[in-house]
Amino acid sequence: MASVNSSKTKNDNVVSMRKGRSSSARSSLRSYFDTDTDMNLVFIVLFLIGFGLLMVYSASSYVALRDWGSSSYYFRKQTTSDLLGLVCLVVTFFLPLRKLEKFKYFFLLVAVAVIFLVIPFGIESHGARRWIRIPFIGGNLQPAEITKLFMILFLASAITALGNATMSSWKGFGFCMVISSFVSFLLYSITDNLSSALIVFLISFVMCFVGSGDYKKYILFVMLGIAGLAGIIAYVSSDASTAEGSFRLTRISSWLHPENSTETSAHQMLQGLYAIGNGGWFGRGLGQSVQKVSVLPEPHNDMIFAVICEELGIVGAISLMIMFTLMLYRMFLIAKNTRDKFSFMIVSGVMAHFAIQIVLNIAVVTGSMPNTGVSLPFISYGGSSALFLLIEVGLVLNIDRNNRAERREA
Repeated sequence: MASVNSSKTKNDNVVSMRKGRSSSARSSLRSYFDTDTDMNLVFIVLFLIGFGLLMVYSASSYVALRDWGSSSYYFRKQTTSDLLGLVCLVVTFFLPLRKLEKFKYFFLLVAVAVIFLVIPFGIESHGARRWIRIPFIGGNLQPAEITKLFMILFLASAITALGNATMSSWKGFGFCMVISSFVSFLLYSITDNLSSALIVFLISFVMCFVGSGDYKKYILFVMLGIAGLAGIIAYVSSDASTAEGSFRLTRISSWLHPENSTETSAHQMLQGLYAIGNGGWFGRGLGQSVQKVSVLPEPHNDMIFAVICEELGIVGAISLMIMFTLMLYRMFLIAKNTRDKFSFMIVSGVMAHFAIQIVLNIAVVTGSMPNTGVSLPFISYGGSSALFLLIEVGLVLNIDRNNRAERREA
């Protein structure tokens, strides 16, 4: 009897020890993420992903049912991309990031090589050849998204290697901007993707600006850019016939005089504005958009912000913009606390990427600039965009983890 009781006591002790170790492991893991992770940024990103999935389903359900026989077709595909992106975020979070600083020319090689892959392996979709079919999986990958990520890594490494003194000179500025302009030109000429080429160029310009101590030349180039854009707009506005035969100039002409092309090039912009007007302050209700039903082109892609305005109103749209602002603010705080130049430039590049796409997308939807295909981060449908944006968030969280570790050791 004593032997049985002794055996039972030993078993209870073993179970208790196992529970203790399990509880301790969970507590340590939770403590690790609490102390080494900006949970505010994590929450905001997860919220945007969840909200994006909700809006992709709402905006695409009719089109998906009509074209694919299932109202959740685009929702399922986007969910898969987001989950894969979250896995990549976790992997990126644990990378030895600072060891990558010396691989700047490898980053540049990848950024250029993926563009050239479109020539032999590209597939055509929506009238453009911008995607590559992934073997054995069946999904499509957009090389432009890879180029954006690796150009951020290349420029972060190059600007760090050049140093503040060289980056403040024309030599350093010219080196970075000539290479960035070349990559942007390749992206535009091979994939006919002006919006992505423009985003790569603008990210590069912002990173050079942040990495330089002399801002005079940047102010000069901004003024020249504004003057050039004003000249083009004035040229098109003076005579509508000047835009004939040019796809890009036609878009500018339609933006200036939408009443002249209500059924053609200005159709998407006008329908987006109708959707915004229909929503009013508080919207028609989730899932109740009228414009998304065979009227608004690509309601789940570039024009999803118009659907948000129609269903959730101006209040819903402003709330979304506040969440984007909070996300950028958390990234700004991480950059501010970063002592390592390479890491600081990566966060700056990621911030620039997000901010540029958010501003361009909302500007297009609201008719503040000519129509161009720019997705809204984490909200628009697009697997490649979601995947690589989440990798970029993983890089930022990785840098924040290193910052916190340094502060504890100091």
